[in-house]
Amino acid sequence: MSSSAVMSLTLPGSQRPRIEKRPDAVGTFGPKVSEFCRLCGVVLDDWQSYVIDALFAVDEANEWAATEFGALVARQNGKGEILVAYDLAHLFLFPRPDKRRKSILHTAHEFKTAMDGYDRLRGVVESVPQLSAQVENVYKGNTASIILKPKPGQTSLGNRIKFIARSKNSGRGFSADVIVYDEAQELSVPARNALTYTQSAVPNRQEFYTGTVPEDGLNDSEVFEGVRDRGRSNDVNRTGWAEWSPAGSEDPDLAELIDLGDEKVWADSNPAKDIRIRTETIAEQHDRDKSPNRQDFGRERCSVWPNRRPEQEVIHNDISLKAWADSFMEGAALGPNPVLAVSLGRGGGYATISAASRSGERIFVETRDTRLQTLWVPKALRALQDALSPSLVVLDEKNCAPILTDLSMAGVGYMGVNAGEVAGAFGLMVESVNAGMVLQRGQDDLLQSLKNATTRPLVGGLTWDQTDPSEPITQIQSVTLAHWGVKKSEASPAREPAVITGIR
Repeated sequence: MSSSAVMSLTLPGSQRPRIEKRPDAVGTFGPKVSEFCRLCGVVLDDWQSYVIDALFAVDEANEWAATEFGALVARQNGKGEILVAYDLAHLFLFPRPDKRRKSILHTAHEFKTAMDGYDRLRGVVESVPQLSAQVENVYKGNTASIILKPKPGQTSLGNRIKFIARSKNSGRGFSADVIVYDEAQELSVPARNALTYTQSAVPNRQEFYTGTVPEDGLNDSEVFEGVRDRGRSNDVNRTGWAEWSPAGSEDPDLAELIDLGDEKVWADSNPAKDIRIRTETIAEQHDRDKSPNRQDFGRERCSVWPNRRPEQEVIHNDISLKAWADSFMEGAALGPNPVLAVSLGRGGGYATISAASRSGERIFVETRDTRLQTLWVPKALRALQDALSPSLVVLDEKNCAPILTDLSMAGVGYMGVNAGEVAGAFGLMVESVNAGMVLQRGQDDLLQSLKNATTRPLVGGLTWDQTDPSEPITQIQSVTLAHWGVKKSEASPAREPAVITGIR
């Protein structure tokens, strides 16, 4: 369709995302948020309220159903209003149950974008006397903040929101309950690492990503691509996703066949079509795009973002995924007196207990339990110890330092390993998998952790490290220690554990 051929009666923009994912929830505070924003002068479109409903959905524990949520929508559709509503609601409507200060961190790739978010929110707050009366201080410099007065019963510090431009060091030392990643198509792993670990010990946390389709070779989009992949998947996790794009745009084969001149494609990709963006404007952008196959228009206006082809999958470590797939055996199971191992995620955000045992010439490995936080580990490990009569429990004492006292109190004995042994366990695992000496039963969480794991230097060699802080790799870490424990117990069974209570 050319600009001269735009019909007087056009298709309105779709008010619902073509692809969406919502974690299980029992209700949502979305209508409350939308009404509060309306009273503050921020009137949301239907599609914007729909995203707010998903963001503020809660589970049975009355916590946010989605610990991370991503929204993919083309430019100029009105995501700025969603961000204002999101910031406004978290700052004024949802205090922490423990009465401590709540902190919101609003980040963007560019300084001017972060400051635009600040100016928008401040403008709303200052226009509503009931809100401005609650403000204790505002600040705008290299960063910007709005700080509220403490509410009755709250600690001496009031809630706050801080706006910053991202870098690999920005946000360190600022513990945030909620983090916004605007311009998420330009979000490097180091920049996200500097921010996400501020949430490790925060209850009821949430991260919100908004962005557009990255341009190959220009944007550092690995983090946003990971959110997209989790959002498009059918895996059960706590990722929420809303995507406005044309049918087939996620398929690398079908994406090339999309008719970018079809007005339905424009409507599916732009919820604000004929609200904020005129159909004539979209038609002109289409006609003027001279890039090959109008790929710029497809990316910028229609959010065409195909998944990677399987052969393009990025491998971050030396374990062959083919060898891993070949190590699968239907019906493979744990043998008697296995080795158990524990690994805690960085910052204590999650943990995994795994097991391994000899199976003929090979060693069988599996994860037994992965959950958020770490306080559950001693009790769960003791229960597994009583049920499985392990020959050994292996852990890295530095990694597991937060739970060592509780392990001792629970009567859980363990063998502590040093840095050299951790590096040795890594090397042994890589070599054993690639040589076909490992068995596994096809656990999705274990495979995903392997895909997400990269390496970092350690005394005496290498060990596992995360590529995406939101994706646990404690599964492959603990399985690696359990695998090493089997070999170690066979080579030197006389070695005494660090704690002997409960070891059989």
